[in-house]
Amino acid sequence: MAGKQILGRAFVRVNGQTIASLPGSAKLNPGGVERSPVVGDFGFLGFSEKPVHGEIECEIAVSSDTDIAALNNTTDASITFEGDTGQVWIMRGGALATPVNVQSGDGKAQVKFIGAQIEQV
Repeated sequence: MAGKQILGRAFVRVNGQTIASLPGSAKLNPGGVERSPVVGDFGFLGFSEKPVHGEIECEIAVSSDTDIAALNNTTDASITFEGDTGQVWIMRGGALATPVNVQSGDGKAQVKFIGAQIEQV
């Protein structure tokens, strides 16, 4: 049996611009529907549903080229998550969830984008 490539690297882009994501830090939650159990006196009755937003997050390397202000102002953006497996997901209308918090010493910062359900293209 031939080996299949397993997702090892991911490239995150904001409006087409690749951001300096660090290895192993990129995460994708496509969103969709969250289901919760509904239980009555006699046990499980069924479930209820509520929509869940999508999230793309990663840790970035911060250099003199990193535009923190532009990242902090990210709204209504197209955020792309492309895996080295060839799979591509896109979040439309994405926004940065919280301001970038840069830490000196290791030059890293965490970014999380939130938006509508993410589509695989």
